[in-house]
Amino acid sequence: MNKIIKFSNFYILCLSLIFFCFCFDNSKLSTEILDLFPKVEQRDILDIHRELEDSNQVLIYTKDSIDSLESLPYINNIISLKDNIYIIDINKNIKMQDFYDNFKSHIDSAKDEGKFGDLKYFSSEILMIENSKAIFDDVNLIMITSIVFLIVLYVFILRIPFLSLNTLVTIISANLIGITTLTMVYDNVNIMSLNFGVAIGNLAIDYMLHHHFFRLYMHRFKFNKSVFYGFITTFAGFFICLFIPFPLLSQLSLYAMVCLIVSYLSFGFLYQGIQFKKPIFYKSMRRLRKPKINNIFIIIASIAILAICLPNLKLDYNLEKLDYENKERLADRDFFIKELGQDSTILLHADSKEELQNNIYQIASNITLKSNPQTAKILQKDDKFYAKLNIDSNDLESAKKLDFVDARSIKELSDEITSGIYKPMISILSIVIVIMIVIVFAVTRSLISFSYTIAPLSIISIYFLNAEVNIMHLFSLLIIVVSSVDYGIYVEKEGENIKTLHAIIFSSITTIAGFGFLSFSNILALKSFGLTISIGLIVILALLLFQKRHIKKGA
Repeated sequence: MNKIIKFSNFYILCLSLIFFCFCFDNSKLSTEILDLFPKVEQRDILDIHRELEDSNQVLIYTKDSIDSLESLPYINNIISLKDNIYIIDINKNIKMQDFYDNFKSHIDSAKDEGKFGDLKYFSSEILMIENSKAIFDDVNLIMITSIVFLIVLYVFILRIPFLSLNTLVTIISANLIGITTLTMVYDNVNIMSLNFGVAIGNLAIDYMLHHHFFRLYMHRFKFNKSVFYGFITTFAGFFICLFIPFPLLSQLSLYAMVCLIVSYLSFGFLYQGIQFKKPIFYKSMRRLRKPKINNIFIIIASIAILAICLPNLKLDYNLEKLDYENKERLADRDFFIKELGQDSTILLHADSKEELQNNIYQIASNITLKSNPQTAKILQKDDKFYAKLNIDSNDLESAKKLDFVDARSIKELSDEITSGIYKPMISILSIVIVIMIVIVFAVTRSLISFSYTIAPLSIISIYFLNAEVNIMHLFSLLIIVVSSVDYGIYVEKEGENIKTLHAIIFSSITTIAGFGFLSFSNILALKSFGLTISIGLIVILALLLFQKRHIKKGA
């Protein structure tokens, strides 16, 4: 029986792997940045634009002969548009990925032979293919690097190999269950949500640290109230966010809740049955604690900073910036726009196919078209019919006056999505802050714990003054608010002692490490999220070290 309990963590890992293998659905994973946001009318229009787009055409520029390209599979023909600029027409019955693989392989081989050195090419489909690959590579690199670093950190912090191994096994099991649960509950799960979720899942490490350094893994079962309060307040915060109608927040919240409850049950109960060696303390740890800053000063200064900074923040509505910045392909796109010009695109809609065709003819007879109305693709969606036409930019204002025309550009639609999110997000953030403050006061009845919420927000607002605030910054503020309450509860409930000092400092360092690697991402969405939370956690670490706390002293 003792051996079963001792290795029970590994049995749970095996069950988690079986659950993952049989229930995880990788077809639901997406790299589409819009999947992070609510399904609104503008998103539906964007999807219609994409479905109507000529995805089987690729623009290329080269001064070299294109004869070798004509022999590639899946190509119908190559049409010359102007000097050295061509458009490749691809078979509509094949996937762009199949063409791209052959095209890229041929180009790379030709470049090795000294050909196509000046080649430029662009297609929105190819941009999406390259971005998806870059996002998956970036996310995988960050996850692997952070996991390796955290393993090293656990070994350094605990210095008990069997406990370090069990901790790693629990974190992996919790994340496997969390990832699988997301793909079972949601139709689309953005790959970035998983990266965010893995970082958030590391918040649970403090449950283990507080049990371990308080010697609760050495003796018979003892219930740790401060860890329970920390768990229940964080869990409650994510539970509230679960019902917010933003896919990113609801997905992150469900992921976090699953990870937190699996980790809490393991660290809080199972580990006490396994039992581990007594904790090894760093004698120099006490010297790190230098209580210099008065708590009232921290609160007043934080409120003043927020009052100054918040009215001066600049909001960035551009969703495209949050995606992977494919500099080479975007530069090629700009080159073709400069050389060929950029027409305006309008979307026509009607209740029937006949009505839509009449609308197309009406447009053709009154406005200068830049695309052939005879070959316009017609899409039926939700009992409505749509078609897309390119027109002369000078006629755009005239087209806007027609009630069957939607003349909003892709950028305008994206900006409307984000501008519609900001106000409710700010309201939600305010409500969550108030709820968290009420919960913390109910548990601790102290202003000390309040500073762990307001001080990080104030320093983050200074950072926001030097950056355009995007929607991911606001999402990350919610995570900071929800996760910061733990630290206020721990310092208030556990008192000033070497055990608390080890637990809360190492907990903050591991959490900073979990989010910190996101700051090095090439994807602005991940970078904004990781950098904002890292700043907040560094502020919390500074409070743990330098805040004056007139609270009970422990052993």
